[in-house]
Order: sequence, then C-alpha cells, then structure tokens
Amino acid sequence: MSDEIKSGKDVIDEFFSEILNVEDVDQKTVEKLVELYGENKLTDSNIQNALDELKREALKPKKEQDNGED
Repeated sequence: MSDEIKSGKDVIDEFFSEILNVEDVDQKTVEKLVELYGENKLTDSNIQNALDELKREALKPKKEQDNGED
C-alpha cells in the first residue's frame, strides 16, 4: 500500500474508473452513473431521472424495444 495520501477527487475518479470492472452489477446503470460523473452532472435529481429512464426502458414490451433499435 502506498503512503501517498489521495485527495477526495482522486479517490472518486479512481472509483468511477474501476466501477465498470465490478462483477454482478447492472452494466447500463453503471454506464449511466459514469456518464453523469464524467459530465459533472452527478446530482440526486439527475441520478433519479436516469434510473427512471432506465427502468422505463427495461419495462417496455420487447416489440417496442426492437422497433427503437432499427
């Protein structure tokens, strides 16, 4: 372990750079959180809106999802 003391920003940056490698997490959720962090938009309301959007997308009937991808 390094004796170097990291700043809070360094710790958070490291967390978000490594979170994509965590097993058994919802990839779309993690990608959205990383995206929001990268855009400096990681706020309660933006997180809630993004999660609501992902939930709506997941609940769409399969046929609607297929039509949206074409």
